[in-house]
Amino acid sequence: MSENIIEVNGLNYSYGSFKAVDNVSFFVRKGEIFSFLGPNGAGKSTVINILTTLLPVQKGKITIAGHDLATNPQEVRKSIGIVFQDETLDRDLTVWETLELHGRIYSMPKKERMLRIDEIIHLVELEEKRDVRTRFLSGGMKRRLEIGRGLLTRPKVLFLDEPTSGLSSTDSEMVML
Repeated sequence: MSENIIEVNGLNYSYGSFKAVDNVSFFVRKGEIFSFLGPNGAGKSTVINILTTLLPVQKGKITIAGHDLATNPQEVRKSIGIVFQDETLDRDLTVWETLELHGRIYSMPKKERMLRIDEIIHLVELEEKRDVRTRFLSGGMKRRLEIGRGLLTRPKVLFLDEPTSGLSSTDSEMVML
């Protein structure tokens, strides 16, 4: 039996008097791919925003990679990678500069950062675009760069916010481990 990398117990979240998340509980084992499926307004993005520390825990207990989200959000942040639904690239940075900045933000040591940036650029097949500003990349290339950025720090958990958006009538969030 695999250990749980994510545990959510009794999660509730309200925006004023509107209850967006009502007593949600689930777990994800290490090595699993987990997906939320459901119609708009079901609370999927709210749950993901809580799990990625963008919203606070109001009620419930969440553990990610062994860290309590409410009491140790900084350790949770070190354990996760995020690929947002909307593009979040700086249009004036090159592919290499985008990854370099992200590595610095996460305090990756320089030698490790340089090696990992080269690995990621190869992984997402952007070798020919390493010195190109992101504003000149195609939509698919930008998406690949964002995925690479999410993987740069070797996260224990990778959150993909609505990876199938625009592909089907049902939106989803996906957690890749």
